[in-house]
Amino acid sequence: MKQLTNKLFILLGSGIVSIGILLFVIVLALLVPNVDINTVDLDENAITSRYISESFPVLETEDENTVTDEVDLNKQGVLEVEQSRKVLKIDRILSEAEKESLEEEYDIEFTQDTDSNGIYVISISEASDTQSLETELKAEVETDIPVKMSADVIDWGVSRIGADKVWDTGSGVGVKIAIIDTGVQKDHPDLVANLNTGYDFVNNDSDANDDNGHGTHVAGIATATLNQAGTVGVSNGSKIIPVKVLNAQGYGYLSDVAKGIYYATDNGARVINLSLGAPTDSSLLRDAVNYATNKGVLVVAAAGNESGAPCSYPASYSNVICVMATDSRNMLASFSNIGGELSAPGVYNYSTYLGSTYRYLSGTSMASPHVAGASALLFSICPTCTSSEITQLLESTAIDLGEPGKDILFGYGLIDLTSAVLQLQPEEIPVETPITETPEEPITEEPTAKPTTPIKAPKRIAQSISIVEPVVTKAKKYIPTEVADITVKYTLTPILSDSTLTNVTIYVDNEEIESSTKQTDEFILASELFNHSQHWIKTVALFSDGVRSEAQIIVDMTYLKSLSRTSSRISGTSVLGISTSIFDWFRFF
Repeated sequence: MKQLTNKLFILLGSGIVSIGILLFVIVLALLVPNVDINTVDLDENAITSRYISESFPVLETEDENTVTDEVDLNKQGVLEVEQSRKVLKIDRILSEAEKESLEEEYDIEFTQDTDSNGIYVISISEASDTQSLETELKAEVETDIPVKMSADVIDWGVSRIGADKVWDTGSGVGVKIAIIDTGVQKDHPDLVANLNTGYDFVNNDSDANDDNGHGTHVAGIATATLNQAGTVGVSNGSKIIPVKVLNAQGYGYLSDVAKGIYYATDNGARVINLSLGAPTDSSLLRDAVNYATNKGVLVVAAAGNESGAPCSYPASYSNVICVMATDSRNMLASFSNIGGELSAPGVYNYSTYLGSTYRYLSGTSMASPHVAGASALLFSICPTCTSSEITQLLESTAIDLGEPGKDILFGYGLIDLTSAVLQLQPEEIPVETPITETPEEPITEEPTAKPTTPIKAPKRIAQSISIVEPVVTKAKKYIPTEVADITVKYTLTPILSDSTLTNVTIYVDNEEIESSTKQTDEFILASELFNHSQHWIKTVALFSDGVRSEAQIIVDMTYLKSLSRTSSRISGTSVLGISTSIFDWFRFF
């Protein structure tokens, strides 16, 4: 009996211990953040994780793990008229047996195209008898003529920076952008009109054709043509100097990159885009970059895709604009390096690709040409501007995401071309034209009439717009505490009885929402518009004399989003992404 009692106590004690261990594990699981084997830990004092996207893959090259849909290669690329490809239209459905019989009788061949509503695609030869086929089957046979879309697709990134809002003012005409990369497809229909002769330092010839796809994609973001087909680049009127320094796998040597920079500079490039880099400095590379910038060239480079590492080289150089990548929520892409000057869209961007096709890719490689294209567009509006002036213009007009002022995640912020172009168009102050009266002929024996005092034309009183509601912080941020519609009230200063105001338009992330013709009014913005982490609201006042004024604020939704997370999730400082270590060669980003 005593032994039985002891066993019961032992079992009871073991059960209590097991329950205790189980409760401890549950509590520990709730307190400890989720860990991923691909997580890259960052300095928690350097960044704030609520501004970083959770995870998004870099989609730069296909590998054995890439899932792609099966495609009909006969229908890819630029389609040309083929007299052998015909359409057979008949008012009934043909069975497979009937198709085989018709193929043998009329010497035709049915293709693998899907049949629908009596429409069949056939292939013919010189021996085919389509005339008898039409007569005997009471059918119609005609050439299957290619068609194409009648509009350019504006990628979300191009639209987000406001490029499509300023093309009436400038489109990059007269400015050359050097794409130093894997080359550029020389006959891509969306690039060929803007393509200049370049050089291939990998194969040592003047044929800088792309055999990877990366350079073609980068070139399209910067300057794909506005031709009612395909897509369109930020600076669609600029010319491309293709410089191939990376091979088909996306790798290249330092020496070729340096030579590419010298080549681009000596051949008239105003802007150089480098969507590539390495983690170590080099005097050879630094000298090449200095040569370009001393010649007045503006150099833009990708930050790198190492999930929070510092800007790679050459992006790290002080005379190079280092560009970080943001996503459609205006958050830092999880793969992006940090510490640069500007941010630009770099997640899931649609652009030109090999085979005269188009593809979505992600990376700081995609962010960099947004800035390069924006720079070229501004140069076309202000040809006398220096590279330093264009750089300062982009920095001063950037949307200040993240912490107030320049921060480690976004730099000066997300580029905003509409605001930058506005800065290049100062208000026109009317010239005061004196109005004089013609003096009368002097009369004999009478004193000469005194000259009339010139009358000055009335000076126009300039009006400026400001947003008075909602109340914002010193950094011009509105931080909602609940999900609700946002009322935006604006006013012109001063209010005039004879105002030349034409209209006031409100934009959310550079997308037009509503307009008003009043000098003071309010817009009610639906809560559904604010479904991402950060948005910017901009009000633009246009006047009949061509003058415009604008005001903007940031709507920071990260506070609301943080409320739905656990305390462990809030305090986490990890981001997910791809980390690489390359010391003896260059690779694209």
